[in-house]
Amino acid sequence: MSVIEAVTMAAGLAYLVLLAWQARSGWQWRLALGLLLMLWLLAADSLLWFGLGLVAAGLALWHQRRPLPALEALDSQWLRARTRQLLLLCWGLVTLQYGLHVWQLGQGISPWLVRPDVVDGFLPIAGGLGLRAWLGQGLVDPHHPAATVTVLVLSLSALLLGRAFCAWFCPLGLVGEWLHGLRSRWLAGEWTPPRWLDAVLRGQKFLVLAFLLFIVLIAVPGAALPGYFTSPYHQAADMKMGAFFFNLTLISGLCLGWVLLLTATFRQGFCRYLCPYGAWLALLGLLTPLRIRRDPARCLRSAGHDCDKCSRACPSRIQVHQLIAVRSLECTSCLSCVAACPKRADALHFGTPRRRLSPPRLLGLLCLLLLVLPLLCYGLLGIWASQTPLEVRAQLLQLLPQLTH
Repeated sequence: MSVIEAVTMAAGLAYLVLLAWQARSGWQWRLALGLLLMLWLLAADSLLWFGLGLVAAGLALWHQRRPLPALEALDSQWLRARTRQLLLLCWGLVTLQYGLHVWQLGQGISPWLVRPDVVDGFLPIAGGLGLRAWLGQGLVDPHHPAATVTVLVLSLSALLLGRAFCAWFCPLGLVGEWLHGLRSRWLAGEWTPPRWLDAVLRGQKFLVLAFLLFIVLIAVPGAALPGYFTSPYHQAADMKMGAFFFNLTLISGLCLGWVLLLTATFRQGFCRYLCPYGAWLALLGLLTPLRIRRDPARCLRSAGHDCDKCSRACPSRIQVHQLIAVRSLECTSCLSCVAACPKRADALHFGTPRRRLSPPRLLGLLCLLLLVLPLLCYGLLGIWASQTPLEVRAQLLQLLPQLTH
């Protein structure tokens, strides 16, 4: 584990502690806070303690300049924007660290920065096969265990919170929004494809997902999994993925160009049309009882007002003002519709028909699932860091063009 990963996980824990502390009126929050601290004491090593120290020092300096805000009072879109920006910063540092690590490895230099294992989150096939082997055979992938953990925690988050990861955590979605905003400055206007073309384009991510599921569930027999995990191709999967985009060929250049074209042309183009993770989360999210809900009796439309601010604010172009509960595969629980509603949580809310989940608590659940669970896998189960020896990675890097399935 790298320092950036440790700081990110510690930041998620710190947010949960602050949320529990500020809402400490009930025994449930006291119990939750106690469990979090106990799990941290069991799982943390020196690096995680160092990360927590950095986060605590940063919060203390902030508190000296201005008091820490009441989390429940924060605007949902401000909270979501700051969360994504911080995570994008972390991902940027991870990318630089990984790039320097691989470059030094290729130059025959012993890397002075460790390999950040979180990059394995971009290996859905390795993660899916690892999760299949772990659940079905009790076999842990020693080379890309972080990919297994990533697929697991993302799937759990989708079953509980739908596609909230896409709106609150995903760094690629934020970069896509920036690219679209840059295009809008040069070529003004919001471009929306015809309904038939939109349906065709949206089908791309499900086709990619179907291909990935075919490989994970059918193409590799269960008996072949142990051998596949020891294969040179699998051990070098992260470097192969990086080489596909950074050492451009005609095919990879066309793929990257298509991704950039759709991302810049249409709002949420990458998330809506291309991302297979988003497709997987959307399908699992159909099972969650937590979703955007509209109370017709409290909506301004019940009083004769022709209000559709919620629909106009929705980045996924969902007609929220015509629905009682949003069950669209494109809903990311970004809460933009709730923030735009003149009556706010009175008419629109995220949750079940009887219970409402506030934005800070939604973010808290995401931190618990996507940051604290990996921490426990790392600290308690020892499932996170790759066990591939450095000298083996150096050899595989030299043989990268020859490695095939």
